[in-house]
Amino acid sequence: MMVLEMRTASCLVWFHLFLVLFIARFDASHAVLSDIECLKSIKAALEDPFGYLNSSWNFNNNTEGFICSFRGVDCWHPDENKVLNLSLSDMGLKGTFPSAVVNCTSLMNLDFSNNTLSGTIPSDISHLIGFVTTLDLSSNNFSGEIPASITNCSYLNVLKLDHNRFTGQLPPKLALLSRLKLFTVSDNLLTGPVPNFQSGWVGTIDSYANNPQLCGGPLEACNSDEHESEFDPFKIGFAIGYVVSTAATLISFSVSWLQLKNVMEITVLYIEHNMFSRRKEENQLLHFPTLKNKNEIAQLEKLVNKMSYAELCKATDNFRGDNIIGEGKSGTMYKATLQNGWFLAVKRLSDSPQFESQIVSELLALARMRHDNLIPLLGFCMENNERLLVYKHMSNGNLHDCLQPVQGEAKILEWPLRLKIAMGVARGLAWLHHKCIFRVVHRNINSRSVLLDRYFEPKISNFGCTIMSNYGGAMFVYPKENDSGLFVNSGDWESDFVKKDVHDFGIVLLELITGKETITTSSSGLHNTLVEWINHVAKSSCGFNEGIDKNLIGQGFDGEILQVLRIASECVHPFPYERPKMLQVYKGISHVGEKYGIPCDFGMLLQPRRS
Repeated sequence: MMVLEMRTASCLVWFHLFLVLFIARFDASHAVLSDIECLKSIKAALEDPFGYLNSSWNFNNNTEGFICSFRGVDCWHPDENKVLNLSLSDMGLKGTFPSAVVNCTSLMNLDFSNNTLSGTIPSDISHLIGFVTTLDLSSNNFSGEIPASITNCSYLNVLKLDHNRFTGQLPPKLALLSRLKLFTVSDNLLTGPVPNFQSGWVGTIDSYANNPQLCGGPLEACNSDEHESEFDPFKIGFAIGYVVSTAATLISFSVSWLQLKNVMEITVLYIEHNMFSRRKEENQLLHFPTLKNKNEIAQLEKLVNKMSYAELCKATDNFRGDNIIGEGKSGTMYKATLQNGWFLAVKRLSDSPQFESQIVSELLALARMRHDNLIPLLGFCMENNERLLVYKHMSNGNLHDCLQPVQGEAKILEWPLRLKIAMGVARGLAWLHHKCIFRVVHRNINSRSVLLDRYFEPKISNFGCTIMSNYGGAMFVYPKENDSGLFVNSGDWESDFVKKDVHDFGIVLLELITGKETITTSSSGLHNTLVEWINHVAKSSCGFNEGIDKNLIGQGFDGEILQVLRIASECVHPFPYERPKMLQVYKGISHVGEKYGIPCDFGMLLQPRRS
C-alpha cells in the first residue's frame, strides 16, 4: 500500500513537472512569435528611405534565431527569436513612435536616436515599454509635452530626449524614477523646474542646455514666486560638456518655428538698431558690427553656445599642425578630439577685421538655420584675441578633395553617389532661397564649401559672405572681402544674388561630372573652361566624352549624365534672368535620381512658408 502511494505521488510529481514545462514552452513560443510580429509591425510602420530595414529585415525565414541577424537587433540568445536590444540609430527613419514595440515583450534597450521621427511620445508609453531600462529618442523631431506616464517606466536607467521639440514642463514625478542614472533633455523648448531625482542623479548644465525657461538643479535657481522651492538652485554657465552632447547627437536637430520666429524678430531688431543706421539711404555703405562690444557678444551667446578656449586648445593639442584639415583665406580648420573620442572641427579665423565680420555673419546665419544639408554649428569662442567657430566634424572632407584627390589615391565617387551629393546641395540651396524663414543667399558656393559626412550626405558650409533678407523688404548684406555691410534694393535681389548662387551651383555640377575645376576638351583649344565646354556640348552633344570624368564613361550612366549636364548648362546661362530657380533645379536633379531611391522632399519645399 505504501509503495502504491509512493508510485502515485511520483506520477503526480512528473505530471505537474510536465505540465509546467509544457506551459512554459507554450509561453516561450508565444513570446517568440510576438517578437517576430513586433519587428514586422515596426518595419511596416516606419518609412525607411535609405533601405536599412528593407535590405536586412527579411522575414522569409522560419529558422530559430533568424531575427537575431537583423541590423540593429540583439537577442537574448542567438538561437532564439527573442529581442533583447533594438538599436535603430542613424538610419534616417521617418514616422511616429511605433506602438508595436509592445509586442517585443523581453525588450530591455530601445534606441531610435538620430532619425527624423516626429509626433508625440504615446501617452501609454509605460504600457509599451514597461521593462525597458534604456530609452534613447534623442535627435529626432518629436514634439508636444513629455507624457506623465513615462514616470511609470520604473526600470529606466537611461532616458535621453535631447535635440527634439518637446514643450511644456518636465513631469514632476520623473523624480520618482529611483533607478535613473542618466537623463538628458537639452535643445528642446521646455520650461519650469528640473526634478530633484530620488536616485541622487543631478546632471550637468549640458543635460538641460538650450531650453528657454528651465530652472533648478544644476541650472539657475527658479523664481520662488513661480516654482516650488524643492528644486535646488545653481550658477548658470556654458561648459565644454555641451560640446560632447551636441557633437554626439546633432544630425537631425530642429527647433520650434514659433520660438525661432521670436528669436529671429528680436535679432533683426537688434541688427537694425545697433548694427545699421536706420536713417541711411539704401545701398549706402554702413558700419558692420565688431566683436569688441560685450553687449554684442552677449547677443550672440543667446543664439549659439559660447565655448571655452582652454578646452578647445586641449582638444586640438594646442592647434598643432598635425591636426590641420583645411586652410583658406579666412583661417585654418583643425580637427579636435574630445576626451570621449568624439571629433569636432574648429575654425581658427585670421586676425583681421574683415574676418571678424565674417564670424558674425556665420554665427548669425547658422545659429538661426537648421537643415540636413547645412553644416551644424556647435559653438564659438572669443578669448585671448582668438576667434574660433566650432562645427561637427565631417569625416569625408570636402567635395573638391574627393573629386581631385592627392596623386596616387583612387577616385571614390561613383555616379549614383555624385548624384546624391548634387541633390543634397540643390535641396539645401532651394531651402535657403525659398523655404527658410529668412531669404538667404550664400554667395560662396563651390566644391570646397560642400562638406561630406560619413554617409556622403553633403553639408553646405562657409557662410561668411551670406546675404539675408526678411520678407518685409528689409535686406542686409554681410561683407565680402573688404566691403562693409550694405542694404540692397529688392529689385537687385534675384539678378545680383540669388541667380549668382544658381550659377555657382552649376559650376559644382560640372565639377561632379568632369572631376575637374578647369578643362581643355579639344586639341584646338577652342574650349578651355568648364562653362565654354558645357555650352558647346549642350548645343551639339559633340565632345561629350572629352570632358566627362573617365571613371564615369562606359558605366551605363551617359544618359543621366547628359540630363544633369543640361541642367548645369541652364544654371550657368550668361544672362541671370534666364537661369532657373533652385527649386526647379532640385526638381530636375531629383527626377534623375528617382531610379536610385534617393529621397526627395520637393513637395515639402513647395508647401507655404511658415510665418
